[in-house]
Amino acid sequence: MSTNQAKNPQSSKPTMEELLASQTKKLILVYRNQPVEGEIVSITDKEIILDIGAKSEGVLQKKELSQLQIEDLKVGDKLTAFVSQSENESGQVVLSTVQQSKSPQPGRSRSQLWDKFTAAQNQKSKLQGVVLEVNKGGLIVEVESTRGFLPNSQVGFELLSKVSTGMENLIGQTLSLNVIEVDPQDNKLIFSQRGQVSDEVKNKLKEFKSGQKVPGKIVAVLPFGLVVDVSSSEGLVFIADVSWEKVEDLSKEFAVGQDLQVSVMGIDEELGRLNLSLKQLVEDPFVKLVEKYPADEVVKGEVVSVTDAGVVFKLEERLMGLLPASRMEAGVSYEAGKSMNVLVDSVDTQRRRINLAPFVTTTAGLIYK
Repeated sequence: MSTNQAKNPQSSKPTMEELLASQTKKLILVYRNQPVEGEIVSITDKEIILDIGAKSEGVLQKKELSQLQIEDLKVGDKLTAFVSQSENESGQVVLSTVQQSKSPQPGRSRSQLWDKFTAAQNQKSKLQGVVLEVNKGGLIVEVESTRGFLPNSQVGFELLSKVSTGMENLIGQTLSLNVIEVDPQDNKLIFSQRGQVSDEVKNKLKEFKSGQKVPGKIVAVLPFGLVVDVSSSEGLVFIADVSWEKVEDLSKEFAVGQDLQVSVMGIDEELGRLNLSLKQLVEDPFVKLVEKYPADEVVKGEVVSVTDAGVVFKLEERLMGLLPASRMEAGVSYEAGKSMNVLVDSVDTQRRRINLAPFVTTTAGLIYK
């Protein structure tokens, strides 16, 4: 032992710097407006919780996303967002799909800018914006130095006709936009391209009827759906309407130039496009599958996950059941991978799942819910 070590036995302990350097996962420091990518670790009724590599988890309000986007998300998926607040009262990082506004134009305050957007919404006047970024949910656009969001569901046919080689080609495009939502408190600015369609396009769309089966050709395969040419009219098949089962990557199953039959779900004259579906051409396999699950039937399921909504069970391949949180038994351990007996309570055809109830036996062998 050296003289120095003998005098100071604590010197062999690692310093704080050495401890931090030895960490296998380096934590990031977050700041307002920072773009971050996180992995979804939990989805609650109102929030999406993400691991963003910081000391605390990130929280994104569901209201920032469309219902279609929310239905397409699951635990383990990656999401890109912007830091709205580095720490809230719970210590979480607050996230937003929209980056905070830059400094307002010289001579114009931030409140004046928001007032202008509110006036544009009330008067239904059009504003000019430039596409800055593209993400899974839509386009980040900048209007008068303020960033807003144009959801995929609000994109018009003229813009869709330019995406045959990918949404990235839209970056830098100048768009004519309508304001549909303004919320200065949440820094939320949502745009649409509705109401910008010529009479010629509207008249062509009137040739189609809801429920009609028509041939089409794919002109673009996008992360959120298929752009289809139907007799020189633009149509869109959202990813949720491609198949009754969840589709992860459309590019693995479809290609530009591919011919296919589609069903007309609706005609959107304000966006100048047909809303199309592929899955409506075939029977939902769920209907046949759940015939084996009458009410009060005792079934065995495997716990997939435990969420704020309740316990998700896998009953068989492609068939899930939910035991609501309000009906979970106190003292019972619900662990992922564990097999348990449960009762069929009801069938939710809209959500394509079976609602479950706990299976309890008394000493007399009676079964009740």
